Amino acid sequence: MKKYLILALAGVLSFTSCTDQLEVTPDSFKGVVGTTLLDAQESVNGAYVFLRNPYGKYAFASIGFSILEVPTGTMKPAAGTQDTGMEQAYALTFDDNNNNAFVLWQAYFDGIEAANIAIASIPNISDPDLTDELASSLLGQAYFLRAYYYFQLVQIFGDIPLKTTPSSSLSDGKLPKSSVQEIYEQVIVPDLQQAEAAGLPSTSAEGRVTLGAVKSLLAKVYLTMAGSPLNQTDKYTLAAEKALEVINSGAFSLFQDGGGFRWVDKLREPDFDLTEEHIFMAQFATAIPSSFSQYFTPIGGVEISAQTLHFGGMEPEEDFYNSYDPSDVRGQNQGFFFDSFDGVSFNLSVYKYFDETFRNQAQGLGTKSFPLLRYADVLLIYAEAQNESGTANTQAYTALNSIRGRAGLSDVAGLSQNDFREEVWRQRAWEFPAEGGYVWFDMKRTMKVFNGTGFDDFVGATLPNGNTLGSDNIYFPIPAGDVLLNPALGDG
Repeated sequence: MKKYLILALAGVLSFTSCTDQLEVTPDSFKGVVGTTLLDAQESVNGAYVFLRNPYGKYAFASIGFSILEVPTGTMKPAAGTQDTGMEQAYALTFDDNNNNAFVLWQAYFDGIEAANIAIASIPNISDPDLTDELASSLLGQAYFLRAYYYFQLVQIFGDIPLKTTPSSSLSDGKLPKSSVQEIYEQVIVPDLQQAEAAGLPSTSAEGRVTLGAVKSLLAKVYLTMAGSPLNQTDKYTLAAEKALEVINSGAFSLFQDGGGFRWVDKLREPDFDLTEEHIFMAQFATAIPSSFSQYFTPIGGVEISAQTLHFGGMEPEEDFYNSYDPSDVRGQNQGFFFDSFDGVSFNLSVYKYFDETFRNQAQGLGTKSFPLLRYADVLLIYAEAQNESGTANTQAYTALNSIRGRAGLSDVAGLSQNDFREEVWRQRAWEFPAEGGYVWFDMKRTMKVFNGTGFDDFVGATLPNGNTLGSDNIYFPIPAGDVLLNPALGDG
């Protein structure tokens, strides 16, 4: 398949004195890695590039990850938006011609190819400047990125091709599909275990893969494996153990009100990217600006600035928005959503990514990075996994109540195992809307859909728009163009 032949983009690594962010600027296609330390670094930098693709606006008004939000009952297309792929997913029309699904498929397989090149090439570089420690760190980053890309793909598409070596010819890409279980057990978990042993730092102000990110993703992977379709319930214990390691490390913390900022503002302000709660992000900066703030800016509402376009993007479903407790900061105006700004009112819209720096940028481009892993997720993973392992202990209640308390809700105590489980699921739904598919992926591993108070079975659940989820909505079909190039992808 041609996706496997789009080779890693070599990156130029530069660090800005004001943000210390990792900026990876692709400058060429590169099928093999050279012989120097710089070549090794660039091969790994190239694998980072594709983290951004699902969160960048394309085709004027579309964004890839929107299709992971609108089938959940939490979000809907904004009135007047022009994101066709999102409109199709909202109608539960899951077909093989969805452009947004193609964006996700292409980005993640391109990232896998880039990681494969780095993993295959770095051990063969003999430059004395490439010490064993540096080589291990670079390989650890590449293994993490490959695992991350495969994890995204199996959650979105189900059975997919498994490939862990670089492509050298067109026939290399014509592989049959491997099962979801094979993908987890043969690449995702082993790659994360390799990354965990690579000697990575606990945190990184530059936005590179860290030990904290590896353990967080491994906890998330184990929690997902414990649910549908694998139902490997022994993984709950492993998920709890890995999440607890992140918690006990002390490397991360929840954003709290302070320093003149509310915690919800710290989540959306670029100045707080790569700090405290943000464990790993798809990075954007001045040299590589983001467009998702522009995508979410209310259409037909306030003209943010003379230079700023606005597309509406996604809006919260009214039923979902009304499910927030009135005291919950997340559901209040300028919490995670807003319906007015500078005295102007508009349709209820997403405030979570309202990056004010984009108001003064040409064409409304900003510097906000997109969160891929954050500490709130780790706390809720621990709470759920510990509860499923046998009992919600004191630490599990502390983790859950830290999310509730920050939102302005009172603590819970003495819940049954099922009540505790559903309270965690509710907090996940209220904490992670419009955040790259968190709610969608939770729905598929639990096979439950939040209805505003409780949970319905996935198959047969009716969404606020009146559409009903079926078994054919569990995964998106593999894009038609790739099936045409490789008919084996259409089997089964």
